[in-house]
Amino acid sequence: MPTAVITGGNKGLGLAQTQRFLEAGFDVYVVARSRAEVDTLEGARFVECDIAADRAADWLADLRGQAGPISALVNNAGVHLKKPVWDVAPEELDRVLDINVRAMFAACGRYVALHREAGGAIVNIASMGGIMALPSAAAYVTAKTAVVGLTRSVAVDAAPFGIRCNAVSPGFIETDMTRAILAKDPARRDKIEGRIPSHAFGSPRDVADAVFYLASDRASYVNGVNLPVDGGYAVGF
Repeated sequence: MPTAVITGGNKGLGLAQTQRFLEAGFDVYVVARSRAEVDTLEGARFVECDIAADRAADWLADLRGQAGPISALVNNAGVHLKKPVWDVAPEELDRVLDINVRAMFAACGRYVALHREAGGAIVNIASMGGIMALPSAAAYVTAKTAVVGLTRSVAVDAAPFGIRCNAVSPGFIETDMTRAILAKDPARRDKIEGRIPSHAFGSPRDVADAVFYLASDRASYVNGVNLPVDGGYAVGF
């Protein structure tokens, strides 16, 4: 049975990814600080870990020893910060970078080191903020732009070992967090929907399907891409 490891796979977009891999017959390990909704999915294995605190990604080495070769690593865990650049405190920037960049950087490096003989696939969750500027989100945009660059670099460096690395950039997706944020600003939601060619937000399953594709053998010759799953938002007007 193939194995997938999904950070932050306990809720929201990550939970949909966990479900998608389970449906495909994967043994799925969810790495997060809390169980959240993991127990709603039969077969998911929860691993409690604060990945931002583990600078060497030892948690991944432990999982490799326990589960054997990991077919797919999905670096989904992330945090958002809604503030303009002049209001971001140093400790806030550190937190955004620790979770969104440093933890992912460490996980990518450790995965490649552990799978040079076995091969595998890495999928990093970036964002539209890695493609374009988002208002009042300087720290988040900085971090997600770094994720896109990291993905390209890992793709090049890991290719000789049979390891692919790609990214997915979700657009505006219907999640509890998105609904809560936009409920405070209905005009912004109308503006966003007006730019999306279909005039509709995506679903967590849309993102999960893209992640699974990039991790699967069907994408065996796809490497180093950043795939927007945004309904055309980035190219709309």
